[in-house]
Amino acid sequence: MKRRIAWIVASVVMFAASIGLILYYLWGNGYLWKAKTAPPPPTYEEFTYPSFDESEMAELTKITTAAPTDPDTPTEPTEPGKDLPHFESPVNFDELQQSNPEIIGWIYMSKPEISLPILRSFTDDTWYLYRDAVGNYKREGSLFVEHEFNTFDFSDPVTVIYGHRMSSGSMFGTLQATLSEDGYFDEDRYIVIFTPNETKIYQIFATLPSDSSHILYYNDFNADGVFDEYFDAVFAQTGVDVHLVPEAKPSNGDHVLVLSSCLWGDRSRRFLVFAKEVQ
Repeated sequence: MKRRIAWIVASVVMFAASIGLILYYLWGNGYLWKAKTAPPPPTYEEFTYPSFDESEMAELTKITTAAPTDPDTPTEPTEPGKDLPHFESPVNFDELQQSNPEIIGWIYMSKPEISLPILRSFTDDTWYLYRDAVGNYKREGSLFVEHEFNTFDFSDPVTVIYGHRMSSGSMFGTLQATLSEDGYFDEDRYIVIFTPNETKIYQIFATLPSDSSHILYYNDFNADGVFDEYFDAVFAQTGVDVHLVPEAKPSNGDHVLVLSSCLWGDRSRRFLVFAKEVQ
């Protein structure tokens, strides 16, 4: 009798554990729901978290595109930044880099709400997979670029920022759910990158699921023809979660930012967000 009871108890425990593992797998891979809101931003004793004025940021990203004109009609050249309002960066990079000299920038998006430092290790491109902005172990890691493939000043033809797709919504956890919403691209969408020397504005022109192939390892964007060939292939994509903005397609000589995170429903694949520097 006792043996029978023990067998029943063990069976129930194993069954419950199996259900728990299945639910955890479904939750971790996004089959149950997609996070649309991020938790409160992290706080650091080492530096002051920058505060952003939403109205100023809205003005900063209000890039006006002139109506199409007759190509035979001469137009006056415009100076870069001429039409942008005066803007003082809210990011104190002196303080940031005193706490960690590997902080190279700060990313800001209004929708989804993302406001986080960008890291670039001097020696180990895997370091910030599970380290926060001051180097402490943290499961969600940090947003980072790879020193083997990208410079510190976002001057490469293509810069890739990596971040975990956390089920809590932190890091890049809300990217796919938000950018896949109906009507999201009814207006132009921008990413702002603050650096110690300048503020860069990028217009999002494509989102798509992808395999895990390393973009910068397999594509030398400084080689002749590679840039245009790659983005021709991007604009040939179709399917669920693929969104393209043809009028914002980049061409050789442009600078592109890529946000890369795990794909909801399949952690072995990636969700990519492409944006072109416009100012």
